Amino acid sequence: MADCCDDFTRSHLLRASVARAGAGLPVTEPGMPTPAGTGLTRRSVLLRSAGLALAVYGAGRTLTPEAFEAAVAEAAGEQKVLVSIFLDGGVDALSLLAPTGDARYATLRPTLALAPSAGWAFEGDPRLRWHPSAGGLKELWDDAGCGVAVAPAIGYAGPNQSHFTSRHFWVVGATDPMASTGWLGRYLDRVGHPDVPIQGISLDGMLSPQLATSSVAVSATGNLGDYRFSANGVWGQMETRMRATHAALGTLAASDPITAQARRAQSNAAGLARDLASVGSAAPPDGAGYPAANSTFKTRLQGIARLLATTDGSGNRLPVRCVTLNAAGGYDTHSNQAAALSAGLATTTGNIRAFWRDLELRGLADRVVISLWSEFGRRPQENGSAGTDHGAAGAAFVIGRDVRQGLIGEFPGLAAGTGLDPYGNVRATADFRGLYCALLEQWFQTEAAGIIPSAASFARPALLS
Repeated sequence: MADCCDDFTRSHLLRASVARAGAGLPVTEPGMPTPAGTGLTRRSVLLRSAGLALAVYGAGRTLTPEAFEAAVAEAAGEQKVLVSIFLDGGVDALSLLAPTGDARYATLRPTLALAPSAGWAFEGDPRLRWHPSAGGLKELWDDAGCGVAVAPAIGYAGPNQSHFTSRHFWVVGATDPMASTGWLGRYLDRVGHPDVPIQGISLDGMLSPQLATSSVAVSATGNLGDYRFSANGVWGQMETRMRATHAALGTLAASDPITAQARRAQSNAAGLARDLASVGSAAPPDGAGYPAANSTFKTRLQGIARLLATTDGSGNRLPVRCVTLNAAGGYDTHSNQAAALSAGLATTTGNIRAFWRDLELRGLADRVVISLWSEFGRRPQENGSAGTDHGAAGAAFVIGRDVRQGLIGEFPGLAAGTGLDPYGNVRATADFRGLYCALLEQWFQTEAAGIIPSAASFARPALLS
């Protein structure tokens, strides 16, 4: 991985303390926003102390095991699913889609510029070329059964170049430092069930701020396939009794609201364990074509495909609506960018292509849209360390069977004053909040108003064909 800046490290430390029971508020520097999801620390339970590997957040009323299963059954069905994949660190959009046809590109990047013949021509704009390691995205673009919408310069007005702050804006769906719920969390608050944590799953071992809700249950785990509701040194009949006890504790009344919330979350976790146990660890279908190299990212994508294919005891699909995870690699490439970027893009895009094929082979492609995004792009001008520094507008992608192939906004070019802002960074030609409004209204079929602040002010791209 390339060398990262202090702000990137700080943002990871701060996010690591978000939504951890008993951790309290993370320390932030003056002017930095409170992390989305921080408020969940007083109404969540993290079940690691008992050797468990799953957190349930924001659980609702007291549930018996039977009531939990009834809630899942009530919510079950062919829900539309969004899989949100984050390129952590600010991916270099000007390498991912390199503007080799822009006269200023080679001047601004005398050592990092891709050759005019590198990679593949991008049909959406003759000035741009796919990075040679982004072949997975190129293959999806060429796939007649899949649409890829590309935003080559997406961001927001008044861009903030802090990893922490810019990512906060993206995950809450607003340039609001005080926002404490995520945009997908607010969507689930509107359409989700109070006590079905499988409806929103964060696959990074802690709650993704995108899924921070105010009223309904969501969950977090590191790996769906390896999840076990167990404890060290406990097995057989004792393990069975332990699980039953955990579930029963959630049914007990408590006068203290924090204790009551913990018990409800405990009951939800026991029920969720039963659902996840049915996901299994079977190999993907023949022909999915996952890269041979093992990676956590590949394992998690394969788990998502199995999860979406899983049915309950009545043959209904489990009610998954939103899944979040980080892409492979690190994209804060201040130095030694070329090798780190190439490795990360190859693993990420190759596995996304295989995941999409996995969904097709399972007959699930009509239910899933994938969004791929990063907190900002990099500066057009390379630095003196064979890398690039924090920029403004970056790239985002939406992938799906019914996605309208083409551009969201346009690449503005690298000319000073038109394509670049006064600080030498790429100007945004699309606002991420308009993309969110389109996903909500066109994919999820729910009004963006009330989920995205000032939703009416943002232009929606025509996202679906």
